[in-house]
Amino acid sequence: MPWILNLAHRVGLHGASFFTQSCAVCALYYHMDQGTIQLPLDKSVTVKLPSMPALESNDLPDLQYFPDPDNVITRTLLDQFSNIDKVDFILFNTFEELEDEVATWMAERWPIKTVGPTAPLLFVDKRLENGNDQQGNYLFETNAEACLKWLDERETCSVVYVSFGSIAAPGEDQIEEVAEALLRSNCKFLWVVREEEESKLPKNFKSESSEQGLIINWCPQLEVLAHRAIACFVTHCGWNSTIEALSAGVPMIAAPQWVDQTTNAKFIADVWQTGLRVKLNDKGFVGREEFEYCIREITGGEREKEIRRNAKKWKELAIQAVGEGGSSDRNLEDFATSLLCLP
Repeated sequence: MPWILNLAHRVGLHGASFFTQSCAVCALYYHMDQGTIQLPLDKSVTVKLPSMPALESNDLPDLQYFPDPDNVITRTLLDQFSNIDKVDFILFNTFEELEDEVATWMAERWPIKTVGPTAPLLFVDKRLENGNDQQGNYLFETNAEACLKWLDERETCSVVYVSFGSIAAPGEDQIEEVAEALLRSNCKFLWVVREEEESKLPKNFKSESSEQGLIINWCPQLEVLAHRAIACFVTHCGWNSTIEALSAGVPMIAAPQWVDQTTNAKFIADVWQTGLRVKLNDKGFVGREEFEYCIREITGGEREKEIRRNAKKWKELAIQAVGEGGSSDRNLEDFATSLLCLP
């Protein structure tokens, strides 16, 4: 919302922008706004930018639903960088160690500070075993208690956690493929399906899979990710989910839906190497065989040890970043000091 910064300056105030997406995604939006990346996207072009790995078209923020540069949603995404050269402070929900190259590139141009992960990591580093006293009543307390109790009864590293976020709405065909893959994998699973999406589940799937899995409408995600029973996370790759999984040290099966999620999936699989990215079939969705392959690979395949080792590394670095003297902790201190020194 660049107009807020303009308004602040007009009345003599300073402005701090807080970006809730990754540095990499925001840098790509900036390049799109500047015309370095041309819209609509050319599917055949490999994009090479400073501080970034080589990116294919399916690694870039997916604007397929609104490819017109003048589309209102496209302009909303890109216009947030229209006055970036005038901003006083920019804060990012990420940490230096995770996005070192692109964060350094951005810091050479703008006053950015990485201050994440901003999610409370009390569960992740085991300072808090039960979040009820810390967070107050859950919005869906019954679901929270049910899924945590269910996880407590499962073996360590035995449960596939599935959630496609609070906005994405996979089609009925896609939901059926996920359901069949879970059954065929023989893994225990915890699947968050929003109430309005339940009708997409295959007929009788809930009852037929009740001994293998638990389907609920909502769960306390960070607490679930930090639970010892979770083996991997099938995720839409929204940034909050991505950085929470990184912070919890949970391997991911990246199934991006749109916008920034495709770029996050690229980094999960190829840069941070903490998971596998599913491949679309010729019908435009992910088949059950592909999901099953990824689940089996992460829960006992050849790449499991490597992926879990990388996931553990990023968890440790995330906790260090927000700990006393860590990179994000120092950046917050610097930001606070800068505020005190403002005229």
